[in-house]
Amino acid sequence: MSKTESRFTARERSLLLASRRSEKVIRGQHGRPMSEATDSKNQFAYRVRGPFTDWAQRKLNETEAAYKKKHPDVDMTSLHFTVEKVDD
Repeated sequence: MSKTESRFTARERSLLLASRRSEKVIRGQHGRPMSEATDSKNQFAYRVRGPFTDWAQRKLNETEAAYKKKHPDVDMTSLHFTVEKVDD
């Protein structure tokens, strides 16, 4: 008689379930869970670091603006651009 081995270990299953639960948590633009961010006990519990420049986003913004300028009649709401890092 043979026994089929489990496809995932108990740890892998636990990580997957935790990930799924985390995906369902409502988060603010800052990435923190809203239940935490709106709790009055946390009013003075945060600090902000930065600003930081997101170079990939900057290049994307510049490219989109240039495309829109060159093609003023195009509907930009459905266009997507991808960002790739240029090899050194």
